This record gives sequence, C-alpha cells and structure tokens, in this order.
Amino acid sequence: MAGKIKNNKHLINAPAGSGKTTYIRNELKSICLNNPESRILCITYTNRAADELKKNLEGANITVSTIHSYINDLISPFYSHKEVLDLYWEIYAEKIKNRIKNVTNDENIKKSNQYYIEKYGELTEKAVQENISELSYGETPFTSLYTGKLSHDDLLMFANKLIKRYPILLRKIGDKYNYIFIDEYQDTSAYVLDIFYDAVENRENIQIYLFGDRMQQIYKNYDGSFEERLKKFDTSDQLGTNFRSIGKIVSILNNIYNDALFKQYSTENNIDVVPDIMPQVIISSNTQECIYELQKEFPEILTLYLMNKEKYQEIGAQNLYNAYENMEKYSFGRKYSPTDILSDMSSDNPDILMKFLFLLNNIMSFYANENYGMVISLCKKESKYFDSSQFKIKKHTDKQRIKSKFDKIQAEYEKEGCLIRDIVECLFANGFIPEAVKNDFEESTEYQSVLDIKVIEVKNLARYLNMPHISTQHGVKGESHSSVIFMASDNNSTPNVRMYPFFELWSNLEFSLPQFETLFYSYNRMIEKVEAELGMKISELTAETHNKSEKNKAILVRYSNEVLEKYQGNILFDALCKDDFISYLAKQNVGNAKKIFKITKMEGILTAYKLFYVGCSRARKNLIVVVDAYKVNRFKEAFMNKMKEIGFSVFCK
Repeated sequence: MAGKIKNNKHLINAPAGSGKTTYIRNELKSICLNNPESRILCITYTNRAADELKKNLEGANITVSTIHSYINDLISPFYSHKEVLDLYWEIYAEKIKNRIKNVTNDENIKKSNQYYIEKYGELTEKAVQENISELSYGETPFTSLYTGKLSHDDLLMFANKLIKRYPILLRKIGDKYNYIFIDEYQDTSAYVLDIFYDAVENRENIQIYLFGDRMQQIYKNYDGSFEERLKKFDTSDQLGTNFRSIGKIVSILNNIYNDALFKQYSTENNIDVVPDIMPQVIISSNTQECIYELQKEFPEILTLYLMNKEKYQEIGAQNLYNAYENMEKYSFGRKYSPTDILSDMSSDNPDILMKFLFLLNNIMSFYANENYGMVISLCKKESKYFDSSQFKIKKHTDKQRIKSKFDKIQAEYEKEGCLIRDIVECLFANGFIPEAVKNDFEESTEYQSVLDIKVIEVKNLARYLNMPHISTQHGVKGESHSSVIFMASDNNSTPNVRMYPFFELWSNLEFSLPQFETLFYSYNRMIEKVEAELGMKISELTAETHNKSEKNKAILVRYSNEVLEKYQGNILFDALCKDDFISYLAKQNVGNAKKIFKITKMEGILTAYKLFYVGCSRARKNLIVVVDAYKVNRFKEAFMNKMKEIGFSVFCK
C-alpha cells in the first residue's frame, strides 16, 4: 500500500472484524522499516484506539494522537494572538450578547451571570472581551462563552475557520509529515477532514489514508458535507477478510450490507465452522420472557439492548436520563445523545461530569473492597480531576491522612439521599479535587439539574453497565462475543432509532447503505435550504406563519415541486416521503406542511440499519435476533421471507 503513488489520497474500507488496527500497525511498521526518515501522523477517534496503536510503535518519527488533542496542539500556540481573539469575538459576539441579556429568561443563566458579576465586578460585552486574553480547549461539550474555553465541537469548527482565514497554518501539517493516517474517518468531523484534505492537496510528498466503515457510523460527527471530496480518493485497497465471525454470519453480514463492493470473506479456519445454534430470528409475543429463557439456556450469551427512556427507568436512573435529555447540547438531533453520555464509562466520554462520576464510582468501589493501591493509582493518574499532590505517600502518616479523608467521603457517598452536589462539595472540602474542577461543574448552567440528582442513580447505572453479559446497542463498536442476542427495539426520542420501520422498509425493498446515505445527505441539505429561506424550522410553523403568510406558503410550494422533480422515482423517497408532498400540494394547510421536509423518520431508519448490521457483526459464532410479534404483525410474512433470504432461520413463539 505505502508504495502506491497514483493518488496521494486513499480511502480504505474496513468493515467489522477486518483487523483494521492490526493492519494499520503493520503499515506503520513497514513504513518505518522501508523509509526510516519518513514522518508519520496517525489520528484516531478515541483515547482507547490511540493507546492500542501506540503499542510497540513509540518512535521519534511517529505521532499518534486523538483528533481533539492534535487539533488543540496545532492551534494552541496562537490562542493569545489578537487575530485569533478577534475571530473568536466575530463568531460568538451575538451569542455572548444574548447570554448577557438572558433573552430566554433562563434561571440558570441568571445565576451564571450573577457569579460573573461577583467575580469581575461587571458583566458587559466590553468587560467579557477585555477579560478574555487567551482561548483554551475546555475538553467539555459546552463552550464557556465568557472565558473563551472551547468545547469539543467548537474546537474543530474554530480551527477550520482559523485555518481557512490563515492557510499558512496548513504548512504546519504539510511540511512536517510524509504520511497521514486517519482512523474511523466515518466518525470524523468534516471540519477536520477538510483541514487535512487542504493540507495534502497538490503535495506529492504526502500520502493520506482514511480508514473506516460507513456502516459503523453511529455518532453524528459527520454531516455529509465532505462527500464530493471523498469521491476523489483512491478506493482500490480494501480490507475484505473478516477475521472475527464464522462463515454463516459473514454471509448474513454481506446480505445486510447488500453491496458487492464491500463484500467480506471468511478465513479458512472460520468458513466451515458449524455454530452451536444456527443463526435465527425469534418472533415472540413476550420478548423479555424469550430473552430470559435464552439467557438461562446459554448463560454466557451477550444480550444487546437499546438504551431508551424505559430502560433507564427500569435501571433506576431515570432522573439522570431526564436531566441530560433536557440539555440543549444533547437534545434531539444533536451529535451526542443522552445515551451516548450515560452508557460510556470510558475515558472517551465527551461529558466531563458524567466521566467524573463514573470514575468516582469506580474509585469508591475499589475503596469499599479495600483495594487501596488502585484507589491511589487512579487518583494520581486522573490529575485532570484530582489534586495529585494529595496522594503522595512518603511515610505512614500520609496513608493515615488519606484514609481518614476517604472514610469521610465514603460515609457521604453511602449516605441515603446523598446528592451529586453533596459529594462534589465533600471531595473539595477534603482537598481531593481543586477549585477549578468544582467550578467547572457548579458554574455550568447545564449541570445544575444533574448536581441535584441522588448519587444512587449513578451507582444503579454503573452497576447495570458493568453486568458481564449485557451490552448497549449504542456501544455496538465494542469487543466481539462468541454468542449474541440482538433485541430489536425502537426509540423515538434520543437516540433516534426506528428499528421496526426499518424492518418493514427492508422487507419490501432492495437497497444498500450507499443508496440510503446518498438520499439522506442530499435530502437533509434540501431541508436546510428550505428552513434557511423560511427563517424557522418546519416544526415551528403555525397557522399564522403558514396559512396567513403567502410568502412562506410560496416557498414551501416551490420547494415541494422541486423535491418531487428531483427525488420522485427514488424507491426510498417514494416509500418514505412522496405521499406527504403530494398531499401538501393538494391541500396546503399547516397540518400537511408539518409532514414535509422532515428528516427524523429517515434518520431513525438509517440509524437502525447501521445498528442492526453492527450488532450482528459482534457475534463470532452464534447469533439470535429477538423481535416483537406485535410490531411485525402487519408485514410478518414479508419480514420472515426477508430474514430467511439473508440466511436466518425464523421461529415464532
């Protein structure tokens, strides 16, 4: 691969089980061996992936980094430059002005504004601008407008705008590296892909490789705006061997993908392996009882559940879910959903408070089990949250001091009715967390409702997520398992998953992921154009703004005719959207208007398609899909035929 020069931009499709990490590591070793002077940059999506790739590859000429760490390192030397501060103000001045005025009359913003006045004496646009002398990356999902602390998303957006204004910054990439590897490109923001594309364009001395699989795109980082540029990448190299699953499951995965360009092949060792139970779909009138019986019969089987509001209620973490669902940053249609935040116990959780609470629960569990070595080790390691100076042990009295303080924290943590706010205060009072960390939590308007939730909900959630044979479908890119149950579920809030509408569509139509994504991205851009011209969301239309506004009605009629002309005949559009547009043009009222130019159903079906594929791909040997008989009753025969056609046996219980 490294020797090909016909195009310096390469896209390597790497489906589930294709050994992508091993392949990338071998390529990096090969370059180092054959071109020892080459300088290599390897960008990953998560800390876990970065750590995995770094194994045995530490060297002066290889840089392995997460996306956010690299972008922050790239632009942070300029955070205090006047031109950079001016750009910040140019982008955020209007938002800062509205926040100062508290135009939404938000009580939390009112408290935050009062805190600023107490700290700085006054709160005006001029005061905020004068007090921001340097930007920073806050490693949080929320940009702190008054302090210039950029969020995860805004860091990438800001870097993109900064580099487009000052393209000389691209030379920091182009002059430094000969090879650039970007892992999980499908989850990489178009802002970042644009930066690297521009850095290597017309530079023959740099080769860039994107690795990933569109079917595993479960985060909303990518918006489809890089599609035209993706077409310019060389796609001749692909990872076509599935090292994970036996032949029968690989065949099912190929049939679900339904695209000859992305067909996988089993290894010789796996191709003829006979499963303990043939891949099967069980249509059950009582899915929970069905799963319970399967778990009794196969105690080691992994059950994949979709985390939805009902599941959090069952677990005993409903208030925690509600608090995150009500945050604007995690609301319907945003990049991260409450489930993304509440089901990720790793260091890659993008929410600083939830990441801290999972970490703290882990530490307190070690302490309760008298594993003091792990407690000290974790507190020292996580210096972003904990004051590591408090955990230095030079003499026996240091151990006594730490234990005495931890006893107080444990007493608070175990106290009935203890709030998250209480445990944060207790940790601060005992010197374990610095004031800056406490302020990050307590000064955030978004976190006020979370801080008032009982700690028991965090414990309940962590206990569920740690169950050995339970996994969340939203965490589908986890490790493989010998035997898997996929529980088919819908969720019409966040995450938006329409599994049964997907099954119905899929049972009656032949389509592939590229077909669906091409329509999805194009149709989504059309909606953005319509809403920009209207000056409002379609969902915000009222009788006043539609029926009595000839201008708005004319916009919708014009775009409706344009949509029908452009998409009519596309089997997916015809099945999902066509009738609503015909109805609106026949009867132009606000009710029919709200049914057109909607992306939620299409998005939910596309998400379900991906979740179903990746959920099935986690099985190495045995795979069972459990579906609700009531929900497939209307299209049961077509569904059964479809499942048999792709390789499942079907049973009704």
